[in-house]
Amino acid sequence: MEKILVLLVGLLCLLCLVSLTSAAGLTVSVSDETGAKGDIAKVPIILEAASDVGSMDIVLKYDADVLRAVAVEGAELGKNAFIEANTAREGEVIIALADSSGINGDGAVATISFEVIGDVGSTSPLTLETVSVNNVELVDVITTTESGTFSVTEEGAPKPGDASMVIMAITAIIIALFVINRRK
Repeated sequence: MEKILVLLVGLLCLLCLVSLTSAAGLTVSVSDETGAKGDIAKVPIILEAASDVGSMDIVLKYDADVLRAVAVEGAELGKNAFIEANTAREGEVIIALADSSGINGDGAVATISFEVIGDVGSTSPLTLETVSVNNVELVDVITTTESGTFSVTEEGAPKPGDASMVIMAITAIIIALFVINRRK
């Protein structure tokens, strides 16, 4: 009888621990994004309800005919984190992140930069294939994931310097015409 009581108390404690861990409700997501061919598009990895996140391992899959991963950098929530990333494999980005002080809150933890190489109208899934999260005490955190989609649009965002280059070219032409007309 005593063994059964100890077993029941142990199971009750385990159930409480599982319910506390799942109550955290961490969500890791990638939103739908757009960009024009030739642009560099920034895709954030977003955390919702992060509480003392100590480490994360993420594998994001995408269509290598539409996008080419070029870099991964820390975002607002990941500004103090140590981040290592591998973008060498076509169609896959692997991210390992650690923060001994814990990541808390809602927002972007990392940003992946992609070169848009697909034609207008093409799309790529942004699939969070693997997400493993531990808190600062190295306990697994139950996580929900939400993947996104990238769509190649017709027009890209204006690039810095585009307008100033046009103004400088027009100014140079006007000055050249002025100088030519003065010499006549």
